[in-house]
Amino acid sequence: MNCGCAESYIGPPLTDTCGGGAFVIFMGLLDSFLRKKCEISEICQRVAPRLSPDSEYDFVVIGGGSGGAAAAGKLAQVEGWKVLLIEAGGDEPPGSQVPAMVVNYFGNPDLDWNYQTEPEPVACQGFPEKRCTWPRGKVLGGCSVINGMMYTRGTPRDYEKWVQADNPGWSYEDVLPIFKRFEDNQDIGSFVEAKYHGVNGPLTTSRFRHQPQLAFDVLRAAEEIGQNVTDDLNGEKYMGFSIAQSNTRHGVRLSSARAYVRPQRNNPNFHLMLNSTASKILLGSGKRQANMVEFIYKGATYRVRVRKEVVLAAGALNTPQILLLSGIGPKEELEKVGIAQVHNLPGVGRNLQNHVAFYMGYKLENRPATSDLDWATALDYILYQNGPMSSTGLSQVTARINSPYADPSGTDPDLQIFFAGYTANCATGSIGDPEDPEHPLAKKDFTVSPVALHPKSRGYVGLHSSNPLDAPKMVANYLSHPDDVRVLVAGIRVIQQLANTTILRESYGMAPDHEEYGECLSKHRKDTDAFWSCAVKYYTGPENHQACSCKMGPKSDPLAVVDNKLLIHGLNNVRIMDASAMPVLVSGNTHATIVMMAERGVDFIKEKWLEANTIEERLGQDSQRSPGVQAPVKQSASYSFNRGPSFPAAFQHSDAFHRQNPHLPNPYFGYNGKYAGLSVYYNPHSYNQAKHQHKDSDLDYSTKPYSSRRKTDYEQF
Repeated sequence: MNCGCAESYIGPPLTDTCGGGAFVIFMGLLDSFLRKKCEISEICQRVAPRLSPDSEYDFVVIGGGSGGAAAAGKLAQVEGWKVLLIEAGGDEPPGSQVPAMVVNYFGNPDLDWNYQTEPEPVACQGFPEKRCTWPRGKVLGGCSVINGMMYTRGTPRDYEKWVQADNPGWSYEDVLPIFKRFEDNQDIGSFVEAKYHGVNGPLTTSRFRHQPQLAFDVLRAAEEIGQNVTDDLNGEKYMGFSIAQSNTRHGVRLSSARAYVRPQRNNPNFHLMLNSTASKILLGSGKRQANMVEFIYKGATYRVRVRKEVVLAAGALNTPQILLLSGIGPKEELEKVGIAQVHNLPGVGRNLQNHVAFYMGYKLENRPATSDLDWATALDYILYQNGPMSSTGLSQVTARINSPYADPSGTDPDLQIFFAGYTANCATGSIGDPEDPEHPLAKKDFTVSPVALHPKSRGYVGLHSSNPLDAPKMVANYLSHPDDVRVLVAGIRVIQQLANTTILRESYGMAPDHEEYGECLSKHRKDTDAFWSCAVKYYTGPENHQACSCKMGPKSDPLAVVDNKLLIHGLNNVRIMDASAMPVLVSGNTHATIVMMAERGVDFIKEKWLEANTIEERLGQDSQRSPGVQAPVKQSASYSFNRGPSFPAAFQHSDAFHRQNPHLPNPYFGYNGKYAGLSVYYNPHSYNQAKHQHKDSDLDYSTKPYSSRRKTDYEQF
């Protein structure tokens, strides 16, 4: 198998994710086959990263995660706009493209920031130092490379809350067309309706190609206890138990990078810097306009000029960190680490929200713990992208329901339920082999988790130091509000009912694991609300939906950081397009909402820069450009434009023509302002490569930035 290009090695391999031992030979061979399977690895469709940046760009996007990859890819579609995407991690490895490997890369320092909260006062009591772990994607594609791929948008009520927080233009009616625009939904007419979903967008969405029988039996069990079952959590019936849709394409994970960035691989105006850590945004003399972005790559510090705007999309933890490092934020937080304040914004890093969960373990006494991955299932996936490897097992099953503490309207569900098990992710290869060779008689594990969707507890993000290579200070304050505990206990009761249904008890022998949860059993009678209230604080499920740390809101809100156009208050050209800008956390997985925010953010940019009539509107009041910095470095010869389709070289685009003929499709704005189709989305412009001239870039770098850097845990991994 040869993909037809000079295949670069992208690690880490799957052998690094399964603990070695008996797994090494099979997982090593599997990893090799996956790399050579072009439809899975897309090894020839990757964007070649730069070895050094040019000196100036129209747009600099910081963070290549769910929002940043989408924003950068969209901006790069506009003819003549030069875009730089800065990503702290590397490219996604072929093994991560397999849905079944959903948890394999958690904790791997090549893809995961390996963040931990500060010691928690109430929750996480059973973990070392009372810290919860927060896996966060440090890779092109961000958390969309390591998440569960579940496609949920939140509920209509979520977006009503955004509008009620004085953010006009973000109602459900406003955002639904955006969701539909970027979807390429494969299940319309079967599981979902065209009223709520779209086609031909970059984000392919469908159910996984494989479901274990237990997934359907969980739905039957839900009906047995009187719960609703729905085919579409993003449609009219957005509450109930469901087999969710996923962000996959042809049985392969579809990250934001795969959907938005790789189509720009031949665009000479799109530049990518990998393994590059943004350190600060520099403002001009008027302190209202960003004119440079600073980042660190291979020990050198670079500064690039920004002609138009900076898009900050580093996530709910790193976005506030970068703002604080730039002197943008509350003065008291900056003074702690010796950073001078350049722009006062008290809300930076405040209002941090995250869903919180609890893990309930069960054994399926009627099912031996044999592996779901062997040579037969591996070949089914390698050849056809079908079978257990094409899904996340039971993790595709979820529920969104009302607890007794939910809003009385019944339209604002406050409880989600996640399931886990039957994942074909690590094996020795032989049919019928045990999942764990050291425990060949073990029974199948089945984990069910209640999740509080509307936590009232609030945390914050701060700084440990002024060193951009240090982790930010992360305080979750999980379960500090008693209502969050009550919702989780209510979820536990629903799960207990589910486990006691006829189909799960008799067919599977579903039985709870017996846990004492530290001192909970000695302090409280088993299975009382007091016992479970203690247990959720001991074995807290931290979830990975951090948000709201740079919230959207009006200037009158002291904690608001961005306005309803995602512009940072008081700055003319810095927008935030990630989960940190959410004013209220949505009721479900966050990836789809983040992509929607990025799509809208680019729409706002186009409104300003493609439709503005005056220089003042485009540049704001502080249009002074900083002087160039000299240190020419020739462009790397490894950066090539040799792959993928494009328009003919003679193609010319006329904005004036399309303004005069709005009934005709415009590849930059879509048909009548709507999405114009997949081919246009991927190839909105042409480039006369014969006329394209490579230019030397002038750079500002030093050889020993932040020499006091401490050695972090992941460097010792």
